[in-house]
Amino acid sequence: MALAAPSTPAADLDLPALMAMLAAVPAAKESFTESKRSALLSAPLVLKGTLVYGRPDRLEKHVLSPYQETTVIAGGAVTIENRGLKQKRSFTLSSSSAITALIEGMRATLAGDAPALERHYRIRLEGAPDSWLLTLTPRDEKLAGLVTSIRIAGARERLKRIEIDEGSGDQSVMLIGPEAP
Repeated sequence: MALAAPSTPAADLDLPALMAMLAAVPAAKESFTESKRSALLSAPLVLKGTLVYGRPDRLEKHVLSPYQETTVIAGGAVTIENRGLKQKRSFTLSSSSAITALIEGMRATLAGDAPALERHYRIRLEGAPDSWLLTLTPRDEKLAGLVTSIRIAGARERLKRIEIDEGSGDQSVMLIGPEAP
């Protein structure tokens, strides 16, 4: 399912204005529902949980269903813990430039950091303050092999939906906020 920027009579939004709105948020916690489609799966995998953001660079993804797993990205470190499997693993972002660019795309968006976004992505912004769509296309060939595009839809400073199209043809669609089913 593709996102389209809604047509509204409101004034267009420019990147500096969007980044300023996003940069004004020091922290956020929202529920999410994520549907992952893969050629390896007979049906989409649906994850539910919470997302936490803390300025300047902390992201947490707490999957509560269908399993329990927590991913914490803080600074240059990533920790993934699955309580059910009693597994915990950690690694540094510097171990993969492509993964670093993917994570930095999300963190830079949340932080309202346009220069960091532009280092890794070509950026297209459509819409108005109350309904916008940010499309990120990787500049790096290695990252483009993993992710062909990231589309982030929102309203003002709130992210509402994130779609990630992978180089393999797989796709992830995350709905964020109270309207997440």
